[in-house]
Amino acid sequence: MEKVNNERIVKNENLFRALVCIPPAILFVLLSINSIATSGILIFQVIFILLAAYFSLSALSNAAQYTNERYDGNAEPFFKNQNLSKSIKFLPIAIIFTFVAYDAVITSTHVVFQTVYVILAFALVLTTIAYAAFYTNDRYEENAEH
Repeated sequence: MEKVNNERIVKNENLFRALVCIPPAILFVLLSINSIATSGILIFQVIFILLAAYFSLSALSNAAQYTNERYDGNAEPFFKNQNLSKSIKFLPIAIIFTFVAYDAVITSTHVVFQTVYVILAFALVLTTIAYAAFYTNDRYEENAEH
């Protein structure tokens, strides 16, 4: 018999389960919020809340188990390069704070909040760009002919 070659993208089972549970958790949270806000049928409110709690807690549990495995050294990182990993982690936060800062400036929020949001957005965007640049430098160094 031949050896089976595993070509899965996500090799850790806990990480895979966490990634699978996140979309249904978000869906059922949104459905439960909508059902409660619009005074939907009581049985659907209960079902949506229970399903949202189940998938949310499952995702959190599997993510926590994966984190424990990572700190124990039993699991491989999803991204081998730390700069790429940090760049991908900071990207959604930078995008969110950019929109929050833009909205704060447009809606004439208090000057203190405008300043805080703009500084946070600026710092997060620059951090994301810096980690992306560090990753590019790492890749260039790996592929360079010395």
